[in-house]
Amino acid sequence: MTVVDEAALLRATHDELDRLFRASPPGEVPHGPMDGTAVLAPGTPVNRLVASLARSVAWRGKVFDPAGRTLANRIGPVGVTAIKAVVAPGHSWVDGRECVVIDYSKTSLVAHGVRDEIRLVAKDLYLGVVWLWRRRVGWFLLRRPGTGAAASPSPHQIPLTIRAPLRQGHEGDVPGLLDELRKGVDSDGGPFRDMAGVHFARVFVLPPDGDGRESLIYMAELDTPVLAHLHDLAAARGDALSALLGLCEEYPETRTAGGRVRWLRDHEIPPAATYVHRTGRSLARIRDEARLRERIEQFLDEKPEWTGTGEVAVHRAIRDFVAQQPDLSWALRPAAPTAVGHRLREAAHLVAVPAVAPLLLPAVPALAALIRLKELRDEPEHATVSRERLAELTQQEDTRVQNPFTATGYVKPGPVRHFTLRTVLYGLDWFNRHVYATGGLAGVRTIHFARWVYLDGGRRLVFASNYDGSLESYMDDFIDKLSAGLNAVFSNGAGYPRTRWLLWGGARDEQAFKSYLRAHQLPAVWYSAYGDLSARNIDDNSALRDGLTRDLDAEAARSWLALL
Repeated sequence: MTVVDEAALLRATHDELDRLFRASPPGEVPHGPMDGTAVLAPGTPVNRLVASLARSVAWRGKVFDPAGRTLANRIGPVGVTAIKAVVAPGHSWVDGRECVVIDYSKTSLVAHGVRDEIRLVAKDLYLGVVWLWRRRVGWFLLRRPGTGAAASPSPHQIPLTIRAPLRQGHEGDVPGLLDELRKGVDSDGGPFRDMAGVHFARVFVLPPDGDGRESLIYMAELDTPVLAHLHDLAAARGDALSALLGLCEEYPETRTAGGRVRWLRDHEIPPAATYVHRTGRSLARIRDEARLRERIEQFLDEKPEWTGTGEVAVHRAIRDFVAQQPDLSWALRPAAPTAVGHRLREAAHLVAVPAVAPLLLPAVPALAALIRLKELRDEPEHATVSRERLAELTQQEDTRVQNPFTATGYVKPGPVRHFTLRTVLYGLDWFNRHVYATGGLAGVRTIHFARWVYLDGGRRLVFASNYDGSLESYMDDFIDKLSAGLNAVFSNGAGYPRTRWLLWGGARDEQAFKSYLRAHQLPAVWYSAYGDLSARNIDDNSALRDGLTRDLDAEAARSWLALL
């Protein structure tokens, strides 16, 4: 084979695959999701057809944990993660040389006799051999998503919210399970570690509404299909997360996932508005670009003296280094855009909202007058947070670069406030998707994701975000740069500091605003897939990768090197 790519490997015979495997280096242990292709009939005319069918209905790839010590397979049409294995460098049974060994003997009853071995045969592409009870039975390919003959589109991030009432009489079991889940997440990611495409996730208890019943809420930011993630959630793992779901009303007690997936779908809640720091940047891409930075910095450190070398020459030397590394050369290609269908939907939304907005303009003066009359009668809260509650809220804050914020409150009664809030959130969602979608929310660059979700028919609103730095600096950023926007949304909430004409006052009363947020904040078990990377770090890593895709002049190379 003169060119080694997926198409060539699907045409190769068993002997050609064997020679290539023997001649290839082990490569680094992969991490994150890897797309897989089974090679079950090498060298035959039906091999491509069999591979396509196997991928459609049986096996779609593997998901390696961030540390590269374990993996789970992506099984079935939607890629449910199952069948775990231990991953470690080892010696191949083919020739005794080094490879990456994937061992199922200690982790799976179903695949107890299976052992996989992989080696890096081209950039982003691994060739694997399958052993069953020490008998070689097949081959497979693994490649990073978004690589191959034609790069796959980048996924767009999806917010998922599930809310379900807790069964009466079992509320006392919840704190212990939440604590168990928190310990697992803090230790090694807990159940989220093996789920594909989860950027952030949180679990918390929503205080009761008029019916006096607490609810469990699960939120996640995903770049994997929602249905695949629901299958992951529905899998019977016997961990604290599945036990918490089992405490919810009518959660199916069954050994098959189908009924639980339907239950989860029935309890999904769409967001009223969302914010994404940079649309289309997948979890795999974020991790890969962070690893790229580390390797470039190691390369620069290994050469003791760069003094006197021009910026363009240093940039060229780094590009040459990256090109020579089979596991990094993907960085010489621009990142793939999001799928065409997603871009078309966003384009339609971009045009549709401004087309409708002029219809509301005649009503603005009357609405503003009604809002002002309401404001004159509003009563702000003067609640304080107890020391015990504050300790519960702050125990998960400032343990890493990022922090979560979760809060809920009641919407002020009456059609004026409900109409105003819905209109403002609809407009905010438009701005977030089309104006603030390139790395900053009106100048605030510390937010990774945020969402606003209606509950109880619009009587309550939940706000959840993932941000960098301390809560104090987070609130100060909003007060300094977005006070009018804060007021437009949150002044429709009961107890908010007094506003004037919807946009003024409110958050400008700094202490009252901060006390209001703390009083409405909820503790949550929170997971981050890249807790030591700030939004600015992630932006810089993407810019670093982007600079490798083209030649730079001296000024551009100087700016690019400043990223390191």
